[in-house]
Amino acid sequence: MTDKDYRKAYEVSEYAAQKMLFDEYINYVYAIVFSMLRSVAAREDIDECVSDTFADIYSGFNSNNRFDGDLKGFIATVARRNAANYYNRLSSKNRESSIDELNETDCRSDVPMESEKAELRRILIQKTLELGEPDSTIVFQKFFCGRNSKEIAKMLSMNPATVRMRCTRAIRRLKALLAEVGITEEDML
Repeated sequence: MTDKDYRKAYEVSEYAAQKMLFDEYINYVYAIVFSMLRSVAAREDIDECVSDTFADIYSGFNSNNRFDGDLKGFIATVARRNAANYYNRLSSKNRESSIDELNETDCRSDVPMESEKAELRRILIQKTLELGEPDSTIVFQKFFCGRNSKEIAKMLSMNPATVRMRCTRAIRRLKALLAEVGITEEDML
């Protein structure tokens, strides 16, 4: 979706344009927010950050701002900034670190491992998005957000048994997609 597509839809109906944008980018925003907040946030905090992100995205598009191109970069930037703000707020509540504690730990010792994990997460998210709808939503909600089949079924207006079956099939397809790029289950652990 481009800015022009969004603005055309917005001229017809603000609600329809926002719903279209939300439906297209919800998994993308969830993936970004979850990857940044999973170590410090509860599911409710992640959901709140995603909601705030979409509110900021909607308010970022007014008649004075013009952006010609794909919205994905703008949306990713808003999601990352919101997640970073939530991270800072939540991590400062959870633990106050002193300068001495920070000096005692060697922050650089895990840099190669962390960059490998980040690349693995990026590929996992990309391959999950390749599953298409509703499978990518089911996988994100189940494994990234920790929702059960009943909650996902309610969200997607589906039967819980259907969600479980689609999830099983989607995981099989995801494993095959990951195997194509040389990633095995052992790499994920």
